[in-house]
Amino acid sequence: MTRAFVSSFLVVALIAGLLAGTGVARADVNVVESTVDNGYPRELTFRLSVEADQEITDATLRYLFAGRGTSGFGRPEAFNPGTSVDVEVELPVNTSSAYIPVGTTFIYHWELETASGDLITTPEQQFLFLPPDHEWRSVESDIMRVYFYGDRDDLALEYLEAGEETYQDIAVDLLQTELPVTPVNVVIFPTSEEMAPARRGRGETFDEAVRTCGTKLTVDIVFVVPLTCGTPDHTDTLRHEFGHIINEAAGVGGFGSLPAWIDEGAAVYAQTTPGSGFEGAFEAAARADRLIPFNRMGSPSNDPSLVNLFYGQSWAMVNYLIDRDGPQAFAEFFATMKRGERFDRALEEVYGFNLAGFEDEFRQSLGLEPRSRPDAEPTPDTAQDEQPEPEEEPTREPLATTGTATDSGSGIDTTVVIIVGAAVLFALLGVFFYLLSLMVSSNRQQATSAVGEGEQPWQDPSRDQDQSWYDDRP
Repeated sequence: MTRAFVSSFLVVALIAGLLAGTGVARADVNVVESTVDNGYPRELTFRLSVEADQEITDATLRYLFAGRGTSGFGRPEAFNPGTSVDVEVELPVNTSSAYIPVGTTFIYHWELETASGDLITTPEQQFLFLPPDHEWRSVESDIMRVYFYGDRDDLALEYLEAGEETYQDIAVDLLQTELPVTPVNVVIFPTSEEMAPARRGRGETFDEAVRTCGTKLTVDIVFVVPLTCGTPDHTDTLRHEFGHIINEAAGVGGFGSLPAWIDEGAAVYAQTTPGSGFEGAFEAAARADRLIPFNRMGSPSNDPSLVNLFYGQSWAMVNYLIDRDGPQAFAEFFATMKRGERFDRALEEVYGFNLAGFEDEFRQSLGLEPRSRPDAEPTPDTAQDEQPEPEEEPTREPLATTGTATDSGSGIDTTVVIIVGAAVLFALLGVFFYLLSLMVSSNRQQATSAVGEGEQPWQDPSRDQDQSWYDDRP
């Protein structure tokens, strides 16, 4: 035991002696200032001012997003080494190539490298990214935190209660899942116009045509505007967007995302009511047999005129599955996708039909012909011409046609006949003018050969007029 102790002591002493012999001491760094300049809605600028007893040769900003765990780093565009340095990193937050939503909490620090090779880490700091020029406050529970400003305390508490109800009804009772990140941050914007700079838009045409009352940004951030948006209950916007977060937690597995009809339909189901706009658009389309084919429901429509129908039909499809086999089967459907199965295989495993079979059964429940039936007759003209109430009418796609048949049934369009006849006429005219030009050319050659000394060749008086006509034609 004595030998072991002595050996350990000698090793420690040897290491200490080697370190002392190098004459290297760890740098002493003083952080003079570390700030964040909020350039909402485009960028955040992180600034650092430090002093050290050794030359600082490099600096790196390290950050992660609280809750989500996503990390990143930034390097200053310009850096001047020295014992006193000022550096800054500009971080874009809403550009065509980068987007970090309002409501994100940054946890960050700086890493400084010195001339002696030391890597110094500054103390960890936090920054909550919210639009400046407002005094933001919050109310929260274990599940949700609601940010607001102004005299909106009661409104914030109302949203908080709606979030708690949605969590119980959808996450716990229906989908039997837990959220990976809590609390979920909800940011209240007083108007859609005030929310617009914080959003990543879908394009000017779409954004101008469709009013956005709320949006889910990440697994823990939601924007809402306190307006009724298709239903009498203004908290339905929060219930809908929170529903998306719950859907992702319950059903997103190896394939990365849910088909749009499942995600949007379940989100509408989370509302207190789907709303007359969604229901009305679906009912009108069902009456006229203008439902969107199920194989086109995997992605949301970018046509603003089809938005109500898409959401209404998505809700009806989800509602049908829940009513058909109950909440337990629907939870198993999501759990099967969560395990990594494709949604169509999950449909077959849980409900016993594929997407085409689902569509046929769904259509039959509405009194419509199955779409996949080989001998199904076209929709009667009387059904096609049925006009629903104006406010409920979905925009319909033009009927596909294969050509305009004549009365004789030959299938040859009158327009085609006219075009062919004109083409033949122009061809004949072209041949005529070609022969005429050959004749004129022959006459000129003969005239030129007959001209004697001092005489001028004959000129075609129509030549200048023809050339002028050629130049002026379109």
